[in-house]
Amino acid sequence: MRVEIVEEGESEAQAPVFPPEENYFDLRATPPEIERIAAARQYLPLRNFLTSVNGEESIFATASAIIKSDLPAAVSAGPAYEFASQVMIVFADSALNWERRQYVDLSPRLKELLERDANDTVRAVLRISFCDFTVENRRGFCLTIRLVAEGSSAQQAELRWGLGLARLQQALLFRSRALKQRIAE
Repeated sequence: MRVEIVEEGESEAQAPVFPPEENYFDLRATPPEIERIAAARQYLPLRNFLTSVNGEESIFATASAIIKSDLPAAVSAGPAYEFASQVMIVFADSALNWERRQYVDLSPRLKELLERDANDTVRAVLRISFCDFTVENRRGFCLTIRLVAEGSSAQQAELRWGLGLARLQQALLFRSRALKQRIAE
C-alpha cells in the first residue's frame, strides 16, 4: 500500500467539525446507530471498520465516512476503476485531541504498518488537520484518512478497497493497543 502523510496548516481549508452537524452517529455510545448509516449497510468492510474503530478496544472514534466509486480519466497504465472512502478519526479521550503531537506521532506508525502490504493498487492519504470540537468549544486536531483502490473492473476495485480497509482497521487497532499501554504507564 502506498501511503502519504499530509499536515495541513491553520490557514488552509476550513477546519472540519467534530461532531459534524449533519449525519453524525456516536457509534461508541450507541453501536446500534450503525444501522442508520446507509454506506455501512451497503458495504460490509465499512461496517466492520466502523464497528471496530469505535469499539471498546479502540482509543479512536469516527466522525464521518464517505464512499465513492468511479472510472477516472486515466491511470498510469490506462483506464481503471477506483473505489474510495474517506473517514475522519479523532481520539475518544478528548484530551488527546488538543495536541498536534498525538497525530504527528500516530501517522508515521500507521504508515509503517500499512506499507508492509506490498499491494500498490491501494493508496492512503493520512491528513492531519485542525478540527473544531463543538462540545468543548475548542480547536484541536483530527486525522482524515482517504483510502483509494484501483482495479480493472468496479468489482475488483471494491474488493481491493475492502482488503485495504481491513488492513487499515488492523493498523489502527494495533496502534490503539500501544497507545493505551503508553497512557496507562
